Amino acid sequence: MAATSQQQKGRDGSISSLNIAIEALNLAKEAASVTPAKAVFGSVSILLTMIRVRFPPTTKTGRSMLTCCQDSTVNKLDYVELGLECADICRALGRGMNGKKLDELSRSVCDAISQLTT
Repeated sequence: MAATSQQQKGRDGSISSLNIAIEALNLAKEAASVTPAKAVFGSVSILLTMIRVRFPPTTKTGRSMLTCCQDSTVNKLDYVELGLECADICRALGRGMNGKKLDELSRSVCDAISQLTT
C-alpha cells in the first residue's frame, strides 16, 4: 500500500513538473523575438505535452483508469526526465537570448538554436 502511495506521489510530482515546464515554454515562445527560438520553445512544449499524455489518470490504488497499449520495457520516468532535460535546455537558451534579436546573439547561442531546429 505504501509503495502505491509513493508511486502516486512521484507521478503527481512528475506531472506537476511537466505542467510547470510546459507553461514556462509557452510563455518563452510568446516572449521570444527570435523566430527560430520560438520554434524550439514550441517544439519542446509539444514534446512535453506528449510525454504528459503518456501518463493516464490513475485510481487511488495506482491502477490506470484507461486501458492503453504501452511498451512495458519503456520506463515512464525516463520520458519525464528526458522532457525535463529538454526544458532545462530551453531555459538556458532563454537566458542566452535575454531579449536580444537574432543579429545580437552570440555565435554559440545561434549555433544552439540551429542545432535544436534541425
